[in-house]
Amino acid sequence: MTAAADPTASLARKVAARRIAAALAGGLFLLIGTGAKAQVGVLASIYTDDRYRGVSLSDGRPVGILDLSYDARNGAYAALSGRIVATRSEGLKPLALSVNGGYARRLNSRLTGDVGIVHSRYSNYSGLSGRRSYTEVYAGLTGKLLGARLSISPDYLGTAHWTAYAEVDGHLDLSRRTLIEARVGVLTPIGAYSGNRPQLDGRVGIAERLGRITLHGALTTRSKAYFYRGGSRRGTALILGLSTAL
Repeated sequence: MTAAADPTASLARKVAARRIAAALAGGLFLLIGTGAKAQVGVLASIYTDDRYRGVSLSDGRPVGILDLSYDARNGAYAALSGRIVATRSEGLKPLALSVNGGYARRLNSRLTGDVGIVHSRYSNYSGLSGRRSYTEVYAGLTGKLLGARLSISPDYLGTAHWTAYAEVDGHLDLSRRTLIEARVGVLTPIGAYSGNRPQLDGRVGIAERLGRITLHGALTTRSKAYFYRGGSRRGTALILGLSTAL
């Protein structure tokens, strides 16, 4: 389904794409490059690992992702993401379900602000010592090349502690088909609990569009994973994948 070009809807879609990209390890390029005028988007992806903030949430196993997104002409947006994982001994199993909603608004000719909320639930196939879930509210600013956001969670992945996650990301179009992107972030405990140290993470990636297919490659790294029980212990990983708009 398509609609006439609308600057606010286009901005909302770009912001929503960045929200999805953080979780899907590279969907930004495809969503922005193929559907700025669309109100509804469908994206199918496969990746060698589901890395979120530098930590594997798929136990280091390949994942398949189906993402649905919607952006209204007034700047509101929503997304639903489902994931399956190729387990070591049980075949394909459900991994996670994420729901995201928010509102984006142009602040001036260079900046767009957005606020929203995301809830994600992970199965016991995630490698995180059982089923986990979390809810975060966030606020961010997005420019032409750079973006920054702050996310707050009262119970990050079932830790029963408040956390704040601050991040800065950027992207650069090398050509009409090639994009590079990078992100750095820090996850910090807030409130009375201070047993965990801040956790740093970063990612550098590249995407290449080949017709309807976009190829992705990203190198992720992090400091010690204080906030995650279970999960991959590797601090640095190379993630490969591909995406296509349906």
